[in-house]
Amino acid sequence: MTEHINKGQDEKPNVKFIVITDTHVEDHVESVYSLNFIQALQDIRENSPDSQGIMHIGDMTNNGKQTEFEMMTRILKDHTEGLPPIYFTFGNHDVRWADFDTQMSYFTTSTGMDKKYYDVWMNDYHFIFLGTEKGLKDSSYLSETQLEWLELKLSEHEEVHKPSFIFVHQPLKNTVSGSQNKFGWHGIRQDKELKTILAKHPQTIVFTGHTHWELGSADTMYNAKYATMFNAASTAYLWTDEDVEKAGSQGYFVEVYDHKVVVKGRDFLAKTWIEDATFSVALPSLIPVVNPEVDPDLTLGNPTMQIDKNVYRTHDWIEVTYTGSLREDAFGIFPKGALPSEIQPITPIVHIRTNSISQPDGKLIFTDLKLPVGSYDMIYLGETLNTELARISFEVISED
Repeated sequence: MTEHINKGQDEKPNVKFIVITDTHVEDHVESVYSLNFIQALQDIRENSPDSQGIMHIGDMTNNGKQTEFEMMTRILKDHTEGLPPIYFTFGNHDVRWADFDTQMSYFTTSTGMDKKYYDVWMNDYHFIFLGTEKGLKDSSYLSETQLEWLELKLSEHEEVHKPSFIFVHQPLKNTVSGSQNKFGWHGIRQDKELKTILAKHPQTIVFTGHTHWELGSADTMYNAKYATMFNAASTAYLWTDEDVEKAGSQGYFVEVYDHKVVVKGRDFLAKTWIEDATFSVALPSLIPVVNPEVDPDLTLGNPTMQIDKNVYRTHDWIEVTYTGSLREDAFGIFPKGALPSEIQPITPIVHIRTNSISQPDGKLIFTDLKLPVGSYDMIYLGETLNTELARISFEVISED
């Protein structure tokens, strides 16, 4: 049950924390995004300096440049005195279109966080941070290992009346603001798998960023299935239900009590509470149970592919069956052992984009190839031609 609330609270919360996201810091301290972030930190200091933590859900930087991470470091050094610790995860803008390990080194140097995913306990409450393991353009890729780790963590000291809090950059499909099909700003590749895990732990509360959708929009909070979820807007700039950009800077102040979690939307620039984004989540959470066999929102799952044979002749067609495709994915044929990357781009011999075939699941056929005799890899390319989701090796032999 969720109810609209007034701002006043009589009892003392068990734990308090702040949620911000999508700061998009650029390499100039005078840029609007950097100034908005500084203003948000000042507002937090004025209103909740005794919070246990500030949770940043990714897109720290606008373009993932080293100079932008250095500016983030400078802002944190100059403007976090008197504030609680900040816990970071990263977003697609922090890691995309570049060498993933290099981007992670920038992230670690700037924040001190050296793991792609991790958890912390505060006042007996569990805080879990998830992160992509591939530098995809717009999406998160959560490995089977990470998902298994998450399920174990959610079971750790689990109590139905005590929520765990999850922070992950991209929202799940058809949940919070901007993630609906008509907008398309979801992007967790293992959408089905993560929803399935959450459905086993309905007391979980999930905060996501990425969409920039302003607080108070439709589906700012979602609790129809799986778990309670909140879209956290952005401190840099906002987006509206009319699908247009809007100036602004917003985030959440969260207070956790024995029988409820109070989530209060904050306008950092106006220094006011957002009445249409102020909620109370009753504990224990009452999330409807769904049947995964017929749930229409469990269509996007872990990317997989199969090819029809392992050995082809030079004039054979190659048939690929795939699942979990999103936006402009492609399948490309490369020389065996090729490593697509943004640093040293390797152009596929031939490729087919899935948005011209079907999504999320489908079948495509490479025809008229005439590949020379040799060894090749079929690579599932995620969103750009330089990121890899999966590969299968095959051989081409002569017609004789």
